[in-house]
Amino acid sequence: MPKIAIISKTVPLYRRDFYNGLRRVLSENNIELLLLYGQPSRRDALKNDTIELEWAVKVPSKIWEFGHTELYWQPVLSYLKDVDLVIVEQASKLLINYVLLLQYWLKIRKLVFWGHGKNFQKNSANRLGEWIKRRVSTRVHWWFAYNDMSALVVREMGFPPERITSVQNAIDTRALTHTLQNLTPKEIKKTRTDLSLFSLNVGIYAGGLYPEKRLSFLLESLHLIRRQIPDFEMIFIGGGVDAPMVEQADAQYPWIHYVGPKFDREKVPYFAISKLFLMPGLVGLGILDTFALETPLVTTQIPLHSPEISYLESGVNGLMVDTASNPQVYADGVIRLLLNEDERQKLVDGCVSVRNVYTVELMVSRFAQGIIKALETQ
Repeated sequence: MPKIAIISKTVPLYRRDFYNGLRRVLSENNIELLLLYGQPSRRDALKNDTIELEWAVKVPSKIWEFGHTELYWQPVLSYLKDVDLVIVEQASKLLINYVLLLQYWLKIRKLVFWGHGKNFQKNSANRLGEWIKRRVSTRVHWWFAYNDMSALVVREMGFPPERITSVQNAIDTRALTHTLQNLTPKEIKKTRTDLSLFSLNVGIYAGGLYPEKRLSFLLESLHLIRRQIPDFEMIFIGGGVDAPMVEQADAQYPWIHYVGPKFDREKVPYFAISKLFLMPGLVGLGILDTFALETPLVTTQIPLHSPEISYLESGVNGLMVDTASNPQVYADGVIRLLLNEDERQKLVDGCVSVRNVYTVELMVSRFAQGIIKALETQ
């Protein structure tokens, strides 16, 4: 039986269903999956979004911090002796990747990269790291690109397209939708009561709280929205280094509500009482929450977005404001949707139309088929 390994820095909660599904499908195809993972860094631990998987193997990493740069050493080599193929994140900070590259070049085992293709967050990208990444990214056996946007980046680096699998990065949207559809009026009323929230004009933010999310820009925009819509209220969900900024706003303004990190089904009632998902900064997998929970995204046109931004069709299933520098323009976009229910409902309908397109089940299927092809290809 072929054996493959995935080496991950951590197991984020949003990856649980993917890993469990992939293990099941690979087993059905007589392929053994070994998942090796470590602990979050000091900064990542603030997000409070990692879990343990009982069937996987936790191998604590050594993590060094140099300013904003982190280096990881994952001591996993002893677990790979009988592994035919190993999958790693395409990241220059993961020191084990260089050892595995050498082993691949020595034909010890196949190596596969999984990632964006490049760092889309240019302002935080390490130049040396990106230079190294470009030099080694075409020297692996196979590629799992996050989606078609990432696959294009990998092709443009010169990697053979027949060795690229676009996995269509996703989360368990069906479980979120099911929870939304089965919420009772009592549960929705309780959520409103717990927040002392009575308005229908509610926005929500759910995700990590860190600089690339542009929270100061968002908070400035919220005050502009409130001037035009006096009963507007805002809910924040998440954790991270910028949580104190949101906590301060919550303490100062009774119409801003910070509820901390919420995951899976526990975040659904907050979406159910919200009309729009406001994230002017970096957008990643959170866009799938907006589809599953019928809460259209309003974002800005910035060069920081992760590849999942390609799932957005502005004016169809969300809105991308043309400018990223003017909070008033962003606020105006939100105000227009809150005051024009027909236009907002059009975006809600667009969310519903695509929420079964980007699913973890399809991601598992694509990933498993890619593994099978990678094992069969010399």
